Amino acid sequence: MNDEADSALGGGWNIHPYSHINRDQLKAKLVAEGADSLRKLPELCEEIREMLQRSYPPHLLAVLAGYGLQSTVTAEGVSHVRIMSGIEQHHVELLQALTLTVSRDQWGQLPAKAEEIQQMIDKLGELADAFYRSRFIALAKEADAEQRAVLLLQERLRGHTQFVRNWGYHGSVVEISRELYGALDSELNVAYGFGATEMIDIAQAMLVCAEQQASERFKMLGRVTRCQTRTEMVHTYFRECTFVQGDPEEFLRRLPEGVGREQLACMLMAHADLQLPALATVDPDRMAHAVSLDRNVVIRVLERLSLSPGSLSTDDMPKFFMGNPVWGAPCVKDGSAYFFPMPQLVFSHVHSVMRSLLNDLKPSTLGKLARTRATYLEGKVSSLLRRAFPMARLNAGIIWSVGESRYETDLLLIIDRTVLIVESKSASLTAQGLRGAPDRVKRHVQELLVDPAVQSDRLAQFIRESGNGNVASQKVLDQLGIDGKTIDRVIRLSVTLDDFSILASCEAELKEAGWVPGDLELAPTLNLADLGCVVDILEEPAFILHYLSNRGHVQRSTGLLGDELDYLGFYLQTAFGMPEVERSDAIFAIAGMSAPIDHYYNSHDAGVRVPKPPLQLPETLRRMILEVQHRAGRGWTTVSLSLLDIAYNAADCLDEELMAIKLGVSANPHDPLQPRGLAILPPSYSDTLVAFYIFPKVLSASRSEAAGEFANDLMEATGKTRCIVVGRMIEEWHRPYQFTAMVYRA
Repeated sequence: MNDEADSALGGGWNIHPYSHINRDQLKAKLVAEGADSLRKLPELCEEIREMLQRSYPPHLLAVLAGYGLQSTVTAEGVSHVRIMSGIEQHHVELLQALTLTVSRDQWGQLPAKAEEIQQMIDKLGELADAFYRSRFIALAKEADAEQRAVLLLQERLRGHTQFVRNWGYHGSVVEISRELYGALDSELNVAYGFGATEMIDIAQAMLVCAEQQASERFKMLGRVTRCQTRTEMVHTYFRECTFVQGDPEEFLRRLPEGVGREQLACMLMAHADLQLPALATVDPDRMAHAVSLDRNVVIRVLERLSLSPGSLSTDDMPKFFMGNPVWGAPCVKDGSAYFFPMPQLVFSHVHSVMRSLLNDLKPSTLGKLARTRATYLEGKVSSLLRRAFPMARLNAGIIWSVGESRYETDLLLIIDRTVLIVESKSASLTAQGLRGAPDRVKRHVQELLVDPAVQSDRLAQFIRESGNGNVASQKVLDQLGIDGKTIDRVIRLSVTLDDFSILASCEAELKEAGWVPGDLELAPTLNLADLGCVVDILEEPAFILHYLSNRGHVQRSTGLLGDELDYLGFYLQTAFGMPEVERSDAIFAIAGMSAPIDHYYNSHDAGVRVPKPPLQLPETLRRMILEVQHRAGRGWTTVSLSLLDIAYNAADCLDEELMAIKLGVSANPHDPLQPRGLAILPPSYSDTLVAFYIFPKVLSASRSEAAGEFANDLMEATGKTRCIVVGRMIEEWHRPYQFTAMVYRA
């Protein structure tokens, strides 16, 4: 990249470090790393198992989950900084699985010391990294273009599965899970004595209980550590901690003189951590009362969600990374106790939990689930988009034909001069697909990416051809009540229940593998939870349409690595208008750009109201777009989307340059040489130029003719086929605009 592009990238995304390394050198480097990591894997696993035989595993799990997966909550919302660094949920999941490979009589009995806890954090990080890097050894095999592309797809899917834990924010996940799987309550009750709704309610109650206990505990420790003297600190600790017994004065007498206030605080916190395993142990009676269920129902749920120490084999450890057994059974049963260090696992892996339940039932139940998923997804997408675009003409389940062939479109929205074609695909991601088995991944690509893209592209082609005067295509559209000549933009979208974002963003690799036809443009594929976030965060119909309209182009023309909400975070900063990214061959890591969105939803789930992260726009442009949308004149979608196309290019100069032109026209209203307008080029994928025309009231009568001439001159100079003109009157500068016009090149 050039220096200009580098400087423009200072706001939260980075060029991937391997972008410009020679491919042969990179391959040799990665293969060497893979071989070294493959050798280390069994050694690291055994080292961790030995540590579990020295220290009490529930203490290690409770400390890592209690500190590493917790963030502080203030009036400003949930902090993005964890209380303990270096530990993520997938690390604790690995530790829990490895704990279950050690029999109960081999568990260590002593609480882990601070240095042992840090050693475990380091080892888990090394283990996860070693597995990821061990996959590089596959690069040593000679492969043709298709095999190389398949390998890359597999590794991206494995990496996504290994590290990404949440397919939606908690509130959305609970809602979708309860609505989706609640339809199978009767079948599950017959088989297990509880339904999916009851299991979800119990899991939610466990999570709420765990969060409340953690909050109360941190508040208590805060009251202790804020004490100004050792004496006050000890007395407060003994008074606040109900599990502490003894005489605080006796404790103080035995305390060495050299122990300062900070060291004492660490000692007391370490002592308080001894209570963490008990806090993570579920009390069935308390849960039964919390959800108004019989205690035996709670026990049955816990039993089904549990694995016992020694129940997992060390022979299966390589599978833990891509198909961890604790995803389907996140509770550890220790005798009659149910140890649940991460109740959030039920929701992170609810599809795995439900699969483990349903696989033991008769095939007809799985068939009912498939039908339920399809009906549920179509209904939710329709409801969501109806709320997002209340002005749209919306039709669901449309059947249309071309000659003898009949086709179906799941959802069709006509919004002014814009058409949104939506396909909903409810198939689930199998365990084999999660592990990246080539045949299963290929099937997922065909069913969930290619087939819906072909369906939506077929209708989009007819709309485009009709707009160009094709009579036969218009006859097809007559069945749908669409006049192709009145449509300026067609947007295609696929929506799924499971998260396929990592595959959908690999369009170039999929085509290289031969899994996607070279002439087919994939539609953006969002899961239901992410689509809900896009609609909620952007709010305005114009903003939502613009995001969906350009999401596919960004997916195809840039090397951005991130999940859907990283793309949304990137959009909030750039409106997808950053030419430096598009022109570069570099790969950009945008993971983490969802941070403001994460903060908003996590804070909301924690009961704290914080502002939504806004789309960054020049205020003048924002007012224009919202006014265009509010007036809703014919062509408002075309005008507003064109204004959004130039948002990034206009950000630094629009207000100043318009003001400069205004002052010039005010001083010389009748001078034909006085510049009266400003043009801003759109991104390369747009054929629509945007021009701002400034005029005094005295020349209002001739404004249309003058603006038209201005637009034609600009199109002649730039080669664009259409120009959106926004007119502003000097005497009414407070108004966002006086008029808008669409001018087509003669």
